[in-house]
Amino acid sequence: METMFFPRRVAVLGISDAPNNLARVIVENMERFKFSGMIYLVGGKGGSLDGRKIYTDVSEIPEIPDVAVILVPARGLTAAIEACGKKGIRRIVVETAGFSEFDNDRRSLEAEVLSIAGKWDMAMIGPNCVGIINVENGLVMPFYPILPGEVKQGPVSIISQSGGIIHDLMMLCYMENIGCRKLASIGNKLMIDESALLEYFAADPGTAMIGLYLEDIRDGRRFMDLAAASDKPVVLLKGNRSPEGRKVARLHTAALAGDDRIADEAMKQAGIHRAYSLEEMVDCFKAFSLPLPKGPRLAVMARSGGHAVLAADSAYHHGFTLASFSDRLLSMLAEKTRPGVIKRGNPVDLGDELNIDLYLEIAEMALREEGVDGVLVAHSYAFGDDALQTRKFIRSSAALTRTYGKPVVFCTSSHRDDWFDIRSVADLPVFSHADKALAALSKSLEHFRKNTAKQGRRAQFVSTGGKTRGQPGLSGGFAAVQEVFGLLKAYGLAAADYRVVKGLEEGLESARGIGYPVALKGAAPDMLHKTEEGAVILDIRDEAALKEAFDRIRTGPFLLQKMAPPGCEVILGGRTDPVFGPVVLCGMGGIFAEAYNDVAIRVAPVDAETAGAMIDEIKGNRILKGLRGKGPYDVNYLTASIVNVSRLLLEHPEIRTIDINPLILMNEGEGGIVVDAKAEAD
Repeated sequence: METMFFPRRVAVLGISDAPNNLARVIVENMERFKFSGMIYLVGGKGGSLDGRKIYTDVSEIPEIPDVAVILVPARGLTAAIEACGKKGIRRIVVETAGFSEFDNDRRSLEAEVLSIAGKWDMAMIGPNCVGIINVENGLVMPFYPILPGEVKQGPVSIISQSGGIIHDLMMLCYMENIGCRKLASIGNKLMIDESALLEYFAADPGTAMIGLYLEDIRDGRRFMDLAAASDKPVVLLKGNRSPEGRKVARLHTAALAGDDRIADEAMKQAGIHRAYSLEEMVDCFKAFSLPLPKGPRLAVMARSGGHAVLAADSAYHHGFTLASFSDRLLSMLAEKTRPGVIKRGNPVDLGDELNIDLYLEIAEMALREEGVDGVLVAHSYAFGDDALQTRKFIRSSAALTRTYGKPVVFCTSSHRDDWFDIRSVADLPVFSHADKALAALSKSLEHFRKNTAKQGRRAQFVSTGGKTRGQPGLSGGFAAVQEVFGLLKAYGLAAADYRVVKGLEEGLESARGIGYPVALKGAAPDMLHKTEEGAVILDIRDEAALKEAFDRIRTGPFLLQKMAPPGCEVILGGRTDPVFGPVVLCGMGGIFAEAYNDVAIRVAPVDAETAGAMIDEIKGNRILKGLRGKGPYDVNYLTASIVNVSRLLLEHPEIRTIDINPLILMNEGEGGIVVDAKAEAD
């Protein structure tokens, strides 16, 4: 990968001297950015471009290029790659479009491209991309013009499936005075995908934060592991989240739709910070360019009472608290401000006090406080001398962040003519208002906590396990209830006493053995919603009632069960997600599972601590832990059951989905009983 970003010799295929030729723009970009290596031009018609020779074939190039950038019509692509392979070129960037993102019928062409690249042991980015931008050495591959003044060198590296998003993020970073390091558009990612680039950027000494725009994730578990292992902030903007978005994405980069809720939980587990717009991603870059806050305690300074109130509200909403000031700081405020103008507390209402030196003194004293983790400044100013003083405030605040290692978060709305100038005054990000600033800073606080909590307990997600306990796997399709209950029992989840019977006589005999009251249910493996189909009859207390129940359900086989004692119904289960593998779910059970969607989700493996966090996340956890005089249910048993289901899914990769609903949770210390369960397997 290092050679891909730092080549000494680059060949650009698809060049002509036609004014509308796109490949020539790649060359012009690298010349504008003063690429430090050699550039070779290749085009079927030969000739020259701005004094440079255009070779008619890569075989004519006097040296072996390290990288070839290919922008030829799709029909000529395989021949171009074959020619590169024969020349000895082992790294290619294919910007040509017109593959599966255009039509599924083009997948055969993609397969042919992969076959040729594999034959010559090539590494490939693309197709359907704009390639690489490396600000460090002037390697600028997009086929649209980019000017050096539009890109500032800095700490942000970006991975994107979309070339257009690369351009927009680059422009937004430029407008916000944020520097970029390396950018890669991966398009259809036939070979090099987001994980390969994430691994490279995580090790890159010049990259301090990583942004991604993805429409699908190829290997979710590897992606999670790489992000979880990195100390660098990783910010993800994921498209393809809605039915409408999935239709567009399928045509755009051949992305396969995933379950967005699972993706969201997976990103949280891996410590990936999710953004929902380009603007929010750039706000995250701005926050991460400041020192990480080591806690939630903020000092708030504002030039009006309204700003102070809104800033305090935003702090609360985004998980921050207003720091308690020391007597020393309160005394300073009393001594150096006019009575009735500056409120002696937090937030500090600066009122009509326009002394910038005093503002800086207050900010510095706040940063010195042990109980202050950062300072938020909500500042408004008029054009003219006030603007000059504001610039001084920004420059000095940037110095304070470096001195004390705490963030000073500066928010302002400026005059239209001053909007961009104010952002270039110093390397201190400027936010338009407190809510945007604190939304981004909250991710910075999350990142500090992630890095602080890393000590060796993070789960590894790459391996999805395999059968290690010797239990037989489930048969394909929807498994028989005996199989499901048997497998659950092997993992510590016992079902209520039951018999699977063919008809009435067998049922009457079984009921005598089990003992009344009993429940009768349909037991056909493909009956997914028994209650809706009238195939569940509860609390049957004698033979007459049992006969009536058989008449009502009619079609066997039948599941006859001992009625479980009263308790709290929970749902527990999981599925094998095509992107993230085994995923575990728990929540309030019975009809509440669908009515309220009150569930928590995690990617396996799930340990006891994570299982406890899942339970805490359920809105109904107050019921589980005791409410209005009702004692707590056996939450410890539920915790252990979540862990066991996680292990079951890891050790039985043939299971597509398993649904335990309900699991009746008994009072504290009494365990629980599985009442119904279904599973589907490959």
